[in-house]
Amino acid sequence: MRKKEYWIPLCASLVSMGLLYTIGNVFEIPFLSWTLYKENPSEGIVFEAGGSLVPVFIGVVLGFITERIMKRKQRDNSNIE
Repeated sequence: MRKKEYWIPLCASLVSMGLLYTIGNVFEIPFLSWTLYKENPSEGIVFEAGGSLVPVFIGVVLGFITERIMKRKQRDNSNIE
C-alpha cells in the first residue's frame, strides 16, 4: 500500500470515534459518552473526567477493516493488470 493510503483507515477510525462520542453525548447513551465534571469548593478545584472506551474499540476495528478492504482492492487490481 502506498504511503498516502494509510491516512484513509486512520481518518475512518478518528471520524467514527468522534461520531460515536457525539451521538453518545447528544442522546445521553452512557456506553458511548464522555463526561467532564468541575467543582469549585472552598479548598480548591475538583476536576473529574471519564468516558467509555467502546467508541475507541469500534473505531480501531473499523480502521482495520478499512485497511483490509483497501489491500484486497489493490491486490485485485494488480492481478487484473
